[in-house]
Amino acid sequence: MTALDLSSASSGARDRIWHPWSPIQQAQRLTLTSSRGCYVRDDDGRSYLDLRAGTLNATVGYSHPAVVEAIRDQASRLMTWDLAEVSTPPARELADRIAGLLPEPLEYTLFCNSGSEATEAALKIARMWHRIHGRPGRTVVMSFADGYHGATTAAIAATAAPFRRDGAGPLPAGYAHLATPRCPSCASGEEHDGCMVPGAAEWEAQILAAGPETIAAVLVEPVLSVGGVIVPPPGELASLRTLCDRHGILLIADEVATGFGRTGRMFGFEHDLGPAGMAPDIITTAKGLTGGYAPLAAVTVRTDIYADFACDPLLGGLRHGHTTGGHATACAAALAVLDIVEHDKLVPAAASRGTQLLEALAPLKQRPSVRDVRGLGLLIGVEMASMELAAGVAQAVQEKGVLIRAFGPVLTVAPPLIISEQEAEDGARTLAHAIRALPSGEGR
Repeated sequence: MTALDLSSASSGARDRIWHPWSPIQQAQRLTLTSSRGCYVRDDDGRSYLDLRAGTLNATVGYSHPAVVEAIRDQASRLMTWDLAEVSTPPARELADRIAGLLPEPLEYTLFCNSGSEATEAALKIARMWHRIHGRPGRTVVMSFADGYHGATTAAIAATAAPFRRDGAGPLPAGYAHLATPRCPSCASGEEHDGCMVPGAAEWEAQILAAGPETIAAVLVEPVLSVGGVIVPPPGELASLRTLCDRHGILLIADEVATGFGRTGRMFGFEHDLGPAGMAPDIITTAKGLTGGYAPLAAVTVRTDIYADFACDPLLGGLRHGHTTGGHATACAAALAVLDIVEHDKLVPAAASRGTQLLEALAPLKQRPSVRDVRGLGLLIGVEMASMELAAGVAQAVQEKGVLIRAFGPVLTVAPPLIISEQEAEDGARTLAHAIRALPSGEGR
């Protein structure tokens, strides 16, 4: 393998950013300089319709004056303070606000800076809680094999995908995986007569094989986002809740991508919420929490879990935290974003626009280059026959003024929740045209 020679690049032309999750020798990179609403603009002055909400986080769009003003106001008074021994008004109000949006047992929030950090904190809380209760052997975390929970060490260990694990080891022990709730034949592109989706029976067998007495928590996304926009069949996550209760296991919902309206409900787990529903014991959120205006994440737990930490033998509290976790200015931004989401009724809007986009894109399933079109609310996946096709389509629509995310073979359509009916129509038309323009033999 030959290293890239950068010696000939002039200092003025060289981009010294190490761009994550992309090839160093990527031919073209946009330089974005300004934004408004659902559009961003590059340094050549060209405007793009954003069908990816940045990285699924720009939920209320760009340059929203109410959020900008909230950030300016808080920063001018007290930009932040470490929450270890003090509170700030925005952090207190935001914790109250989150509790008001969740089912009553989920009441206390630990603030972090990113979704990955929220995963780390949630897993530590789960293991510590079992130890407090005299169950130190419960340390294993189970998660869907195709799930994604972040890029830090424990978060990587919680995924089975080689692309995210290879070269990062040695990874910590104490992780096992549940079968992803998706038909294996569909996932591989094989011809088959009927779909067989793994569910409660297979999951319980895997829990029993791992040893329920060793398992601290099951960590799942209500919709597997990075894993391919996989939507579990209705009721399946509720059955997982039942399994966790049966075996004394905590259920953690990773709502980093799905929280605060993305799926057409305030939280993704609410699609399976009912008398025997899928209310989790712990929930992690980020992305849509601040609409992308500031780094912030949250781990919200049941009241009794919080109270039990008074019995921690070393501190009588949680031995975990970050300097800027719950940054006051970020919390102020989050409060402004939640005001917009609720006042402008963006959660039902996401459901409506999501239905519109799914109906517009569904006919693409007849194309040989497309394996599937699926989604929930404004989190939609168009699965192409290969990752090369997906990358090519993403480049083609970019040239037409639309930005979309390609990860592996799946194109993710996840615009800001404020997207209008006309913007959704324009974006779907551009994407459909790019796919239909592929040679007829592609994907066979």
